[in-house]
Amino acid sequence: MKTALECMACYLRQTLQVSRVATDKESLHLEAMQRVSELIGAMDMERTPPENSVAVYGVISEVTACADPYLEIKQQSNEQALAVLPQFQKEVSVSSDPLATALRIAIGGNIIDYGAMHSFDVGAAMERCLKAPFAVDHSEILLQELRTLEKGAKVLYLADNSGEIVYDSLVVRELVAMGLNVTVVVKSGPIINDALLADAKACGIDTIAHVMENGTSCPGTPLDSCSDEVLQAFDEADLIISKGQGNFETLSESVAEIFFLLTIKCSVVGAHLAEISATSQQNLSGNGELVLFYYNGKA
Repeated sequence: MKTALECMACYLRQTLQVSRVATDKESLHLEAMQRVSELIGAMDMERTPPENSVAVYGVISEVTACADPYLEIKQQSNEQALAVLPQFQKEVSVSSDPLATALRIAIGGNIIDYGAMHSFDVGAAMERCLKAPFAVDHSEILLQELRTLEKGAKVLYLADNSGEIVYDSLVVRELVAMGLNVTVVVKSGPIINDALLADAKACGIDTIAHVMENGTSCPGTPLDSCSDEVLQAFDEADLIISKGQGNFETLSESVAEIFFLLTIKCSVVGAHLAEISATSQQNLSGNGELVLFYYNGKA
C-alpha cells in the first residue's frame, strides 16, 4: 500500500500527539511539527505509510530526547489486558469453536493503536468483537487451512501492538495445542505502541511459542528491511498470520499468501482493502470494522 495524501495530515497529527506525550515543552512541540513538515515535503509517496513514519518518529525522538514516548502506556496496556485475560480465556474454553473465538478476540484487540487513533474504548471493542459481523470474512478459509496442517507445521504470527499481544496469546495457545510450531514476530525497537520483546515476555507468550524480533523499528513488516532470520521464517512458513494495520499496509502488495487480522481505523486503509478484496468501500469506512482477509499474493 502506497502513501496517500491523507497520510501527510496524519503524520502531523501524530507528531503533535506524540511530542505532547514525550514532553510538556511547547517549544519542542513546535520544533517537531516544523521539522516533520519539512520531512513530509520530500517524502517518497511510493513507499508504504509505516515505512515513511520511521523518519517521522525519528525526528520526534530526536527533538524531544525521548526514544520511547509510549513506554508507560504500553506497560499499562499489557497490565489492563492481562487483568481481563481470564475472562476471555473462559470465553474461549466454553466456545463451541475455541479457535474461531480466540481469533475474534485477537482481532478485537487490534483497536489498541495509538498511531491510527488517539482515543478508543477497549472494553466496548472487546465486547463487540464477540458479536459483530466481519466486514471481510475469510475465517472459514483460515480455520480450514489451520486444521489441515500437519503437526509440526510452521505458523508465522506477526504481532502488532502491546496490550493487543496479550489477546494474541489466546490464538497462539490454540495453535500450539493443535501441535503447530508457532513463531511470533515483534519489533526490534520502539515505535508508537508496537509490541517489543519485553511486551511478549510481559504477557508470557515467549513461554508457549518462539519469539523473534523483525530487525526494524517500523510499525509494520517491511520485508526489504527485516532481518535475515525473519525473512527465512517468512519463506519457510506453512501459514502466515498478520495482525494489525501497519503489517497490512507493508505486506498488502507482497507475493506471499497471508491471513490479515485487523480492525480498520483509517479510511485510506479501508479503501485499499476494499479494492484488493472486492468489497464495497461503504463497508470499510475506517470506523473499527473487523476484518479477517485472505490475501493470496496475486491481488
